[in-house]
Amino acid sequence: MVVSEPAVAQDGGCKPPDYAGVKVRLMDPAPKIKTSNLKGINSKAKAHGLLKRGNMVLGLTQSEVETAMNMRFRGYRQGNVTCLNVERVEVRFGHSQLIVHIPREYARGTCQYNTVLKHEMEHVRVNREGVRKYARILKKELDRAVRKLNPKQVRTVEDGQAAMKRALEKTVRAVSKKFKKETRRQHAVIDKPGGPYDANGACRKW
Repeated sequence: MVVSEPAVAQDGGCKPPDYAGVKVRLMDPAPKIKTSNLKGINSKAKAHGLLKRGNMVLGLTQSEVETAMNMRFRGYRQGNVTCLNVERVEVRFGHSQLIVHIPREYARGTCQYNTVLKHEMEHVRVNREGVRKYARILKKELDRAVRKLNPKQVRTVEDGQAAMKRALEKTVRAVSKKFKKETRRQHAVIDKPGGPYDANGACRKW
C-alpha cells in the first residue's frame, strides 16, 4: 500500500522526517507434525534431496516463507522543488507454513519413526533459526536503505514513490537471496549421504 500525504515545509530545502520507522513482524510458528503415507510424501517431495531410501523419500518438511511489505510516503512542495520522504515501512517476514510429514507406515516410537523425525526436525531448526536471523538483517538493511533515500527531490510524487518502492524491493530481494543461499547450504549438510542424519544403517530395516 502506497500513501502520499501533502505537507508544508517550514524551512528551505527537503528535510528528512524525524523518524522513518521500519517495523518487521516475524512469523515463526511451531511446526505441525503430520503423518502421511509414503506415496503421498513422495508425491509432495518431487525432486527435493531429502532423506531417502534408495529412491524413496522417507520424510518431508514443507516450509513456505512469506515476505510482504507496506510503505508510507510523504510528499510536499518547497518552492519549485518537490520533496518526498519514506515515512514508514512495515514488513511481514517468516513462515506462513511449516509442516513435518512422517510416514504413517512407521509407528510412533520406533527406530524408523524417530530417525525420520530427528532428520526433519533438523530441517525445522535451520528454517526457524534462518527466519529469525534474517528478520533482523532485513530490518537493518531496510533501515539503511530508508536513511539513504530520505529526503529525495523528485520530479513528481508519483515518480518518486515508484523509484523509492523499487529501491526498497531491491533490498528485500537481496536479503531474501542471501537467506535462501544460506539455508540451502545448511539443508544440504543435513541431507548429505553418510552424515549424522542419514537413514542408511540407522535401523535394522525400513
